[in-house]
Amino acid sequence: MDFTESSIFPMIPAGSLRLMLWAGDCSRNGVTDIERLHAFDVYLCRGYYQDSLQENIDYNRRRANPAIICVIDVTNKNQMDRFLDLFRGRFSVINSDYHGNTPTLPLEYYKTLLAIDGKAFNLKGINSLIMPSEDFLNTLELFAPILNAEDRERRQWTEKLIQLGKDNDIPTSFAWSSPDFKHSYYDDVRVEQERFNEFRKTRNPIATYASTYSADTIEDYWVRLPLNILTVNYERAASSESVKGYITEMGDRFREFLLNLAESYLDDANKGIFRDYLKYQSIHKIQTFYELCATIPGIQFGYHIDTRKNEVVFGHWIKNNASE
Repeated sequence: MDFTESSIFPMIPAGSLRLMLWAGDCSRNGVTDIERLHAFDVYLCRGYYQDSLQENIDYNRRRANPAIICVIDVTNKNQMDRFLDLFRGRFSVINSDYHGNTPTLPLEYYKTLLAIDGKAFNLKGINSLIMPSEDFLNTLELFAPILNAEDRERRQWTEKLIQLGKDNDIPTSFAWSSPDFKHSYYDDVRVEQERFNEFRKTRNPIATYASTYSADTIEDYWVRLPLNILTVNYERAASSESVKGYITEMGDRFREFLLNLAESYLDDANKGIFRDYLKYQSIHKIQTFYELCATIPGIQFGYHIDTRKNEVVFGHWIKNNASE
């Protein structure tokens, strides 16, 4: 079913179905997605890889109960509206295959597609292409109250404006407020800084208040930060020696802060197990759980003991309840 080209499709099989996201157009080591992930009825993919897409189609035709491969651009509302209309309330299970970069579907799509008591797993997409510079800037916002003088400059001003101040042997703030800076010669520098100012406000609405906090009150600052700052992957920004220093100084407190935030979303029965599980996990893992708790109402957690390694394995899902 190619949603990018056609609007006429065959009849959908009766009964509940199982959907696998981000699979159906790849083949690895001679094994197609459809063969590797064989327990599903519908596969959704973008169809980027035409040769391996055809391999999946060929394998699918040989299956005893052929599945449906849906080629679709999930960023295209018209295509997604057609997909939602066709499969409304039809899926007992929705899962995701993670390879490379995958989008995050809006929560309302899951609510539309899930049958009563249907469950969706692995809801968060993967973006391995995020620019390291954005990680760095978000990390500066996270640790804004304790930044050194150089990083305070880098947090507030563009590199071009900082360099302009150095060239004229004046503070960057003086360069920005100087009447000479309004000359057309500096248009590109000024416009870039104005855009950066707007970008900072969008990324962190309390950016201008950071100076009113200190190392002693940094938790009071963190609690006001938006989700995108609290969940920054600062490990990717740690090539900077100063960032490593902030992590060393505040890492334990930030970890405890996030654990407390995430626990506030859980019932009492899950809190102890949740904290035990995350005790030895990375900050990024804790951030991921907190983001799920904060963005997906009604998320549920479960766990089992892997007896091979004697480890707790934690999982999460959303469920479409009849009462909702």
